[in-house]
Order: sequence, then C-alpha cells, then structure tokens
Amino acid sequence: MGARINFVFQENIEGPNVVLYSHWGQDYWQTDIANALQHSQPRWGDTSYFTRMMISYLISDSIMDETGFGIYSVSGTNFDLGEQTVVVDMINQTIRDGDVGASWTDFMKAYATKLFTEQVVG
Repeated sequence: MGARINFVFQENIEGPNVVLYSHWGQDYWQTDIANALQHSQPRWGDTSYFTRMMISYLISDSIMDETGFGIYSVSGTNFDLGEQTVVVDMINQTIRDGDVGASWTDFMKAYATKLFTEQVVG
C-alpha cells in the first residue's frame, strides 16, 4: 500500500515548483520536514540550494534505491496531487498541510528531534 505523500517546494506563485514524491514518507513527515528545515537553515534565503538541501536530507537514507522517491514539477496553485500534499512555502517561509500552516521556526520547534529542537530553542 505505502504511505504516499508529496512535498511541494513552492518557490513562486505560478510555478513551476519542484515536487518530491515519497512512497513511504507520510507516517513521519512532520519530523522529517522539521529536521530537513534545520539542516537547510543556512540556505533559507537561497531557494535553489534550500530545495536541494531539503530533498537531499529527505532522501539521504535511500539515495541509491531505485524506488521510494520521485521528483517532478507542477505549475499553478492547485496542489491537489491525489495523495497527501504538504507545501514548503519559500515565499512566506511556512509549511502547509491542507488549510493548516505554521512558520518554519514554529514547525521545527514542534516537530524536530530533540537534538535539533535544543539547537533551535536554545
């Protein structure tokens, strides 16, 4: 069955925007995204490097596998991609899951692993 999820890296309103599809990432997506945000924090102002660092972190344990992840692009603002879709909004520095959103720093404080949380809060 899988635990499918799409991560849209929204760099601008109309797109195109990079999407990372994960076949197994739905169960732990909050912690994964929070830790990836912490990892990419030095490049938050550079959308190309930020996106690369986020994706690299998210796929790091599966980098050589031939299944599990896919990368594609999407244009427009309708992100109904058929599976759960989380938007990593680089314009407003927010994470959106449907109608629920949070700033990157609030999201990291809520979901990052203890090691990362201590670095963000402390």
